Amino acid sequence: MLKRDFTLILSCTIIISFFSVSAYGDSVDDMHDSAYALMKNGEYEKGIEVYTAILDIEEYDETALLNRGVAFAQIGNAKSSLDDFSSVLDRDPDNLTALSGKASVLKEFECVSYNNCGPLQSLQILEKILVIDPDNEKIKLKRNFMFTEGFDSNPNFAMFDVRETNDDYIVNIQQIVRDKDGNLVSVIENAGTDISPTLLTEKFLDQREDNAINFKKEIVRIGEDDYIKWRYEILTSDSEKERKFFGLTKSGVTVTDGMENGRKIFLQVDLISALFPAVNVDVGDRTVKIMEVFRKI
Repeated sequence: MLKRDFTLILSCTIIISFFSVSAYGDSVDDMHDSAYALMKNGEYEKGIEVYTAILDIEEYDETALLNRGVAFAQIGNAKSSLDDFSSVLDRDPDNLTALSGKASVLKEFECVSYNNCGPLQSLQILEKILVIDPDNEKIKLKRNFMFTEGFDSNPNFAMFDVRETNDDYIVNIQQIVRDKDGNLVSVIENAGTDISPTLLTEKFLDQREDNAINFKKEIVRIGEDDYIKWRYEILTSDSEKERKFFGLTKSGVTVTDGMENGRKIFLQVDLISALFPAVNVDVGDRTVKIMEVFRKI
């Protein structure tokens, strides 16, 4: 039985050989039919043999590469599976079947670091699929579930300290407190920040234009690199008797995570998390949080 994350492709090849090309058929079409039947029957190693024979005849056969990639994944040969899916993507970067297959394989890898994190790569590929096919609810739920799975089993796979992202991300946050007369009381800055290096974070930042103060998005240059910069302000407290910041501020979104008893299940996803020294505010004090997020282009 094929795993649900993979889809077999039925060949539409029209190239026919007029001599016997394989023990599995007298034409490439016949070989595809034989391989497809083997795959449906769970005989993945035999299916790999036939698809390899097809690729020996045809230098590039997309269906053979896609289905052989599925077969390799099913027998646990992740490297060969990724090679086949990548071969398709080299010619067709938006091939949804290859993208989905590659995401399914990478999802099972470990997350060792920012530059060596299979689940993060899988999540980013699912986001690319949603750019191509934004109404694909199945992929959207898979993407959301990746966040769920990551936070439950490996809380570091979907968020990284910005200092570990090789300058791909920079985050500056200030919390400024002024008294009722406008006098400056305190300015504190983030001591450490984690960010989710995903398109969901960028979408969240873009949406701040609708509900934040002094929103601005621009391209800036830092050193030799260009960055997209988001800047906005949020009023976090105003005229409160006393309020303590306990050293943590989070920004995130709510996403759907499936259905239960006919009702949608929702998940809170943290996208930016920053540490701050604690501070108290007094009656009439006004606290503003200034956010600056940079993403290398």
